[in-house]
Amino acid sequence: MRRSLSAAIFLIITAVMAASASAEGPALKGEMDARKIIVDGENREIAVPAEQVYPADMVEYTLKYRNEGDSPASGVDLVGPVPSGTVYLDKTASDIEGLETRFSIDGGRTFHAAPVMYEVVRKDGTVEMRAATPDMITHVRWSVDGFFNAGQEVTVSYRVQVK
Repeated sequence: MRRSLSAAIFLIITAVMAASASAEGPALKGEMDARKIIVDGENREIAVPAEQVYPADMVEYTLKYRNEGDSPASGVDLVGPVPSGTVYLDKTASDIEGLETRFSIDGGRTFHAAPVMYEVVRKDGTVEMRAATPDMITHVRWSVDGFFNAGQEVTVSYRVQVK
């Protein structure tokens, strides 16, 4: 079954939030790239354009942010959705010092550190806490600790598998 990532990439790009493009103050510029990961005959991973993907294909999303302004920004979050028809691949989100990685299982409304826990109410009314499985992850978010300085650039990535 052939799947196009055009709509998913459009949604991801629109999720990349940018501040004012004026020369004064912070000016965040974000871009996102989707690459299909294939394994060659020598068991090396090669990233190729993800123009068409098929079930079981692995896709790596890379988000790159840069503060092109002349002053630091605070409260900067980099968010990448897990497109419908894909499953987040556990432990593939970049782990970078100075960035806090969190995950959402509710469409990006709330984010939590891994493992994401959720409540299940049993028939007897008691509440059980369960760990979310990778197929429940809907978004990955990196929050910049402190300030995102003028000229600073950060690149993060995560992988999904096509259902």
